[in-house]
Amino acid sequence: MKAMIVPGLVALMALGPASTVHAEGISTTVFTCSIGKKMVSVTRADGRLTYHYGTGNKDEMSIVGIPSSGNVFQMTQRFAGMEYQLRFRNGEYSYIVYDSEGNGRVGAAATSGLVIMQGTKQISDRSCSRFAEFAVSLDSLGIPEDTDAYSAM
Repeated sequence: MKAMIVPGLVALMALGPASTVHAEGISTTVFTCSIGKKMVSVTRADGRLTYHYGTGNKDEMSIVGIPSSGNVFQMTQRFAGMEYQLRFRNGEYSYIVYDSEGNGRVGAAATSGLVIMQGTKQISDRSCSRFAEFAVSLDSLGIPEDTDAYSAM
């Protein structure tokens, strides 16, 4: 019996900080970064994406995005380099996490962060303390494509 428990614990430990076990299943971290003293992250579990904003210990805001509900969108576009983003809609506000590869040939640095919009008007753009990128391909998530009106760039 002990031989079966130890490999199970090793398998859970191998998931590392990118995964968390919840009652409903395993939650995988799709994106995470520090913005000042706050954290912004997106996790995926059971076909849902959840936007988290707050301190490392407590969410101040979370939005559960379900592709069929029309409150989560993805966009892939080229700016100086490839740019990827996820937008979570909560009423008239949108919360967009993004990463942009940059392009050394044109002097554009890689960047990532959080853009907040009210309607189609950008009201905040905060960069991650260190560059962060999506841990999965956004195309693999089955999320509807967003419109250019909500571009983080």
